[in-house]
Amino acid sequence: MKWMLTVAKVINVIIIFSVATGTLAAEYDKKNEKTTPAVELKTPKRLLIHGNIVSSTLLNPGNVVPEHLTEFGFFHSGWTIDEIPEVANFATFVDVYYHEIEILTAARENGLKAWIQLAPIFFDGHPTYKKREDYLERWQRARENLKQFEDIILSFDPMDEPFHRSNMRNNDLKIYLEEIAGLLKEDFPKANIALTFTQDTVTNKNFIKFLPQKYNLLGVDHYVGENFQKRIVEKLITKTKHLNINYYLIPRAFKTSNQGYGGISEVQLINRARQAYDFARNNPRVIAIYPFVWETFIGKGDYYLGVDKLNTVQEEYRRIGAAISKFR
Repeated sequence: MKWMLTVAKVINVIIIFSVATGTLAAEYDKKNEKTTPAVELKTPKRLLIHGNIVSSTLLNPGNVVPEHLTEFGFFHSGWTIDEIPEVANFATFVDVYYHEIEILTAARENGLKAWIQLAPIFFDGHPTYKKREDYLERWQRARENLKQFEDIILSFDPMDEPFHRSNMRNNDLKIYLEEIAGLLKEDFPKANIALTFTQDTVTNKNFIKFLPQKYNLLGVDHYVGENFQKRIVEKLITKTKHLNINYYLIPRAFKTSNQGYGGISEVQLINRARQAYDFARNNPRVIAIYPFVWETFIGKGDYYLGVDKLNTVQEEYRRIGAAISKFR
């Protein structure tokens, strides 16, 4: 009888050990599972469900996206209310100005977050982009309208490329941007505060001296050349590694008649998109991909052909966006 009990205990220990090691192995495999490179990402298939009412659902294509890469949307997208339901199929947030209440409402109804542009509140606009005298009153009015959307605000963006655009002295601009960030954090403590730089700003030898310290989400744009701006992004990350912040990538997603940016083909734009995704995939502090631009526009006499007119580029970004936003 004793030997039977002994055998039973041994078997029980073996079973427990097997289950435990199997669980640990599964957890290890999950943590070390190879993420899907951009070129191998698959688009979710839509399955029609027939019944009294025909409905549909998306099928998981099996992409493995890193846990840190959670956000995707287009810089200055220009999406209308009617477009928002479709946008929700491949984005996690919409880029809107603070006063676009109907777009914000549609975003919430479709499960999207919001990246809020605030420049007209705090700066007087082209060509000086200087501090407004009545910025506090403007912010108080905007704050009251935005409070109802606090739960979906991903990030606030006080001004695009401030050190490139504004005529304010760098140190004065830094102080003002710090004040703005303080206002935003006081009223919306859970929202990110974002800041985009140009290559010239990041490579400036005094960059760290005039870098505002209250911003926790940084990006740098550079649209020249056929490849994604990997080196300048790495420089930004290196220069700010002492800060507890995250980053977003802004790959070029447009063709233009502006010779300063140089010509580029749709194939090269697709390669840029894939390079950006793969860079984000392998850098745990990159949480968002934020391509520029979706909506075609005319600026200073030049056209900028956006993804809305570049079908193959749009298809690529829809695939990348769906991978980031679905089946997490």
